[in-house]
Amino acid sequence: MSIGDVLAKLVPELQTEAGVVAIFLTGSVNRGEADEFSDLDVSVLVRTVEFVHNSVCYRDGFLVSVERSTPEHRAQAFTDPVTALWNLFSLQTGRALYDPEGIFAELQVCARAVDRAALRRAGEAQACAQIADQAEELHKVMGGLSRGDEAKIIYALAGLTFSLGTAALLSTGELLPTENRYLTLARDAWDDPEWREAYSCLVGLTGASPRRRGLAALRAYVRAVTLLRWAEGTEQALAYGAAQRAQSFLTNKT
Repeated sequence: MSIGDVLAKLVPELQTEAGVVAIFLTGSVNRGEADEFSDLDVSVLVRTVEFVHNSVCYRDGFLVSVERSTPEHRAQAFTDPVTALWNLFSLQTGRALYDPEGIFAELQVCARAVDRAALRRAGEAQACAQIADQAEELHKVMGGLSRGDEAKIIYALAGLTFSLGTAALLSTGELLPTENRYLTLARDAWDDPEWREAYSCLVGLTGASPRRRGLAALRAYVRAVTLLRWAEGTEQALAYGAAQRAQSFLTNKT
């Protein structure tokens, strides 16, 4: 049984579901990068939100992930930087499997015509909000480092990994072709050696101890605040205050 055989059976089944208007293929199979452990990613466009849900199952030995969403939700990727980060690439490159009304084709044309520069400008503001929102996690890291509480450090690192990474990606207008590349794309988003070294260590790509990863998280936060362009306001004040606190901690503890 091949992937093509699975799709040949799956697509007609999905077509019979209530509310379905289009079906398209995304993920590693569509990109030609699948291996024996890859899932088969199928996206379904439905008329209204009442039909929106996701499902995962095995079909003839293949793990099949079916995501259902409305065209309106998908179209948010044209203007919202966070939605674009996770969805725009799949809209631009997806392969139509069923599209009788041309709804997916229209979405794809719009996706390929998106003004990436405008998305990036909007993304910079959202990146700043992401960073400011992590002040509490930054304090958890410092508290864990002070008490030698590795569990507290690791817990806080989870939030910082994705908030700092998403901020870097949003501020540079990067798109995710696959979530599997999230960490490396976030690491390389800014052409800045200090950021890359600190973020790599923070997320565990270097095999460092929890303490070293915690210290790296502080450095990554400070560097992110430095690299972003801030508008004056409460978010800037919070982020700058947290960065100063982190830098003081680094100076006194290392």
